[in-house]
Amino acid sequence: MTDHASGVPSLGDDDLVSDIESDHALSGSVSTAPPRLADNRGASHGLGRLVMAAFWLAGIGCVGIGLFQLFGDSTPPLGPRLVTVFAGAVYVGAAVGLTHNGRRMRKVAWACISVSLAGPVIVGLLGVGSQRGPALWSPWEGFGVEAWFIPLVLPIVGFVWMWWSNPRRIVELAEGIEKASRRSL
Repeated sequence: MTDHASGVPSLGDDDLVSDIESDHALSGSVSTAPPRLADNRGASHGLGRLVMAAFWLAGIGCVGIGLFQLFGDSTPPLGPRLVTVFAGAVYVGAAVGLTHNGRRMRKVAWACISVSLAGPVIVGLLGVGSQRGPALWSPWEGFGVEAWFIPLVLPIVGFVWMWWSNPRRIVELAEGIEKASRRSL
């Protein structure tokens, strides 16, 4: 390959790795480096991006509203403001886990989505029958009724998407289809 800006020959990453490996083979040295793994999966499209966007919007919105309530007014009840900021942080954590689809990040997403489902249920159960201030808003208060029940629906959509996009499940389905096609031949 040639770098079009300077006209100097350049190597891609794969060319560079193969040149290094061939140099080691010629010199007789043995490399102790682990083999390089490549992720050849394409970017997600369609529903996956909508799920990620929903979590990003919910997270950024809740953090923004929570910080505005926290620093904009100094009335005594601090709980709903902190719950709003915490809910936003949980949604952002889930969005990051969904966006970066690695093994560890999927675990982060599962944990954050679990907390985002438990949050409205716990806050709703603790707040049954209690009075709240008229100027304070929390997405998890009253089982998410003030936020059109999005705090209850969004984690369920997240759980369904995490299950649907599970690489292990996809591979098992693909292997099952492959075995079935071999049997029919």
